[in-house]
Amino acid sequence: MRALTARRRGVLAAGLALGLGVSSGVLPGVARASSGRMVGFLSDFDEIDDAVAICRAVILSLAPEARLLDISHRVTPYDIAAGARMLAGSAPWLAADAVIMVVVDPGVGSSRRAIVARTRRGQSLVLPDNGLITLLDAADPIVAAREIRNEAWMIGARRSSTFHGRDIFAPVAGRLARGDDWTGVGPEIDPKSLLRLDLAPPRIGPEGARVRAIGTDGPYGNLILDLSAEAFAGLGWRWGETVPLTVAGRPEPAPYVRTFSDVPEGAVLLYPDSRGRMSLAINQGNYAAARGVGPGVEVLIPRRR
Repeated sequence: MRALTARRRGVLAAGLALGLGVSSGVLPGVARASSGRMVGFLSDFDEIDDAVAICRAVILSLAPEARLLDISHRVTPYDIAAGARMLAGSAPWLAADAVIMVVVDPGVGSSRRAIVARTRRGQSLVLPDNGLITLLDAADPIVAAREIRNEAWMIGARRSSTFHGRDIFAPVAGRLARGDDWTGVGPEIDPKSLLRLDLAPPRIGPEGARVRAIGTDGPYGNLILDLSAEAFAGLGWRWGETVPLTVAGRPEPAPYVRTFSDVPEGAVLLYPDSRGRMSLAINQGNYAAARGVGPGVEVLIPRRR
């Protein structure tokens, strides 16, 4: 039964390759046994068409045993900073030897580099060199990197200039997941040369903190601030106190609480989210929609007197 299962998987992998219109020469070793390595997939593709499924199919055609995990495909389109935030937030929860493929790539087809980067913890990042590594690098430094240049690791002569998720990143992720030697992907590059985003840190002074919203929490519209819970604690506020915030130039007093149900339904709250950042929400409501705000909006938090 075990051999039969493996055979069926090999047939499935070959079928996937044929369904993509490629030959076994383009994706060599399709039926090779793989290690069951975890592959995280993060993109701004959404799932309204077949792009995500096609990328999954390419990965699985090379690594049928891979444990493919969709992190999210609803990164705000073209928003590299949002992709960087989701990568940094999710990577610590993935296996130490995971392959993580990130496709938020407004520069697709341009001179920007396609790379594989290795973190100190041991994860392999397959992604464009456009700043996506910025926040993860601060927590789990990039210790080695290579540019994807070996065409044998790509989808072949039919490579598109606009769908590198399918044609470059997915084949590389699949090869890494099945255990191919990553040095074959292309030349070594200095990790210090990788692009980092110039993200302005929150400004904290004697009067308080001036911060920006860096995203919203899924479909709920909670406004995530670029301020850690530790930094906020330094402003002196105590649990249950109302903090006289200013959001987009408008007063927004909000109680500082631990969770949504600490305030009545429909009320505003300021709380530390599950990733350790301060956030604004409406209990059982959508803060961003109700206030007409989103990423980039300025929030002023005074120091407690």
